[in-house]
Amino acid sequence: MNWDITVNRNGFSLLEVMVALTIMSVVLLALGGLMFQVAQQSRSSAATTYRTAAVQKVAAHMRSLPWDSIDGASGCTADSSGLMGYNRCISVTTAGAKTKQITVVISPTGLFTALPETLLVVRFKSRPVSPF
Repeated sequence: MNWDITVNRNGFSLLEVMVALTIMSVVLLALGGLMFQVAQQSRSSAATTYRTAAVQKVAAHMRSLPWDSIDGASGCTADSSGLMGYNRCISVTTAGAKTKQITVVISPTGLFTALPETLLVVRFKSRPVSPF
């Protein structure tokens, strides 16, 4: 007796489908975790960029103030740079007859949070220019 059994395989078995779905779910979970880490790093990078822009803005403002107006800049105010809101606290100390130190602390608030940044600007009183 010759038993010739031919099997017609025109599809996938349930076991093959389950293995494929398991492999695909493991890969998707790994990609999901990676996307979460990328989103966190992107948000942190954006906060650092906005904080740096705020520091540069304040530094330029402190350098442009006339010598007699520097003492009036002391105090804390709320400000923003792009999408980041922050508190800016300025203190002025006189280091000498012709030297002032300006300390600025930028503390981000709101959506983008980052560590506070401290900026120290030293200003010197310019000598009067002789007309001769």
